[in-house]
Amino acid sequence: MAKTKNKQFGQLAPKYNYSLNPYPNLKFSKCPICESKAGQRKLPLLIHVDPMHLISLNYTNRYCSNCDLLIGHKHEIEHHLTQAFSQLMPQDVGNNYLIMGTVEKTAWRAGLKQSSSFDETIQNLHDFKNFEELRMTMAGWFHKDRDPPVMTPPLSTEWKK
Repeated sequence: MAKTKNKQFGQLAPKYNYSLNPYPNLKFSKCPICESKAGQRKLPLLIHVDPMHLISLNYTNRYCSNCDLLIGHKHEIEHHLTQAFSQLMPQDVGNNYLIMGTVEKTAWRAGLKQSSSFDETIQNLHDFKNFEELRMTMAGWFHKDRDPPVMTPPLSTEWKK
């Protein structure tokens, strides 16, 4: 059987597994996979906002070194996006967005002084190895033959049309 190559957007090797936490009242001090203590890592995230906007957001994620897992909090990221877009392009607040990967720190710093082109940004982008949105189950007692129901994430309070 032939191996298929995963499509990659950034030019650099994929880095980090990424989980997005959509629950504003739940924070992670432990890794949801291995349950070891999670530290912090501040990295520039490249976010594409519809229709054609790329923004590099220097954001502090929770980080598990054992699992190479970054955990971002959706409501915090949306808060930063709302602040940026309400000043620059208020008509695009609430549009769909995609967290694409991490940008090299040196390229991100250079982009603060002089805006970089699309091609330069892609040359300094690490895609994520894996991306998923976390889902939590409800707490309580349930029959042993039934799985607990999954909690529905709340709708965004800031990043909306």
